[in-house]
Amino acid sequence: MDGETFAQRTGASAITDLALSLLAGVGSLDFQARLAQSLKQHVKVDAGLILLYRRGMAPKILFNDWCNDKGLSDIRNYLRGSYRLDPFYRLALDNGDDGLYRLNQIEPSLDRSQYYRDYYRHSGLHDEFNIFVNLDVDTKVAISLARRASHEIFSGEDAEFLHMAAPLLSQAVLKHYRDLRPEAIEDQGSLLQNALARALRNFGRSMLTPRECEVAQLILRGFSVKGAAARLGISPATVKLHRRNLYAKLDIPSQAALFSLFIDAAASANNISEDPLVAYLGRRGQLTGQFVPN
Repeated sequence: MDGETFAQRTGASAITDLALSLLAGVGSLDFQARLAQSLKQHVKVDAGLILLYRRGMAPKILFNDWCNDKGLSDIRNYLRGSYRLDPFYRLALDNGDDGLYRLNQIEPSLDRSQYYRDYYRHSGLHDEFNIFVNLDVDTKVAISLARRASHEIFSGEDAEFLHMAAPLLSQAVLKHYRDLRPEAIEDQGSLLQNALARALRNFGRSMLTPRECEVAQLILRGFSVKGAAARLGISPATVKLHRRNLYAKLDIPSQAALFSLFIDAAASANNISEDPLVAYLGRRGQLTGQFVPN
């Protein structure tokens, strides 16, 4: 983008913060709470829930921070049967794709629906996003983020941030439930920061030129095109050229995909002195039969 706005630059930085927070939480016992708290650092949420949808079963609440009397009462009513009318639940069972959905977009006539009359109007909520993550053909995780009627609806900037964040959330949820290894985390903070710093320094060096590695690292740290250009002493057009080339080499389409790739690669790293992509692409190649470049 030639004319990057302040919101776009701060959004990139927020996505970087979110990616690192999510990576820190994967495998921990309080993963769901960490995920919700990480999102709330960037988007105001009045009611946050993480639900497990399984075909033929009532939803299971994995996390709920809507813990006042009103919220707990509404959750009980929802689980007693109102969930069957929930447009999000129905979409999930109809094999809705992974991604971000907004209630008033999937149910434009919400205020005339039975779900609204029987449940939603009594909840005190008036705007809601869900992020779907498909675990298998019959199972989805839904991250629900809602605003009360006493507050403004989610803004365009909120929606844009959540759209950018959705692939990262999906990768983190899949990684957590696929490779769950709960462990003690007393000293995890400093160890994690050191591991992330090493992974970032080494990321891509087995496949990219030194300059492309520098551009990738700055993108992952939240720099805009202009900021990266100033940092490297080159023109914004040259930064864009390096960005396009590194995206092509890594076979990714976007900045969000770069963050997702970094999360997976950092979590797969075996040797602190090597490019984390080496271990990640090696494992992926074993699973898929894809050629892994030297």
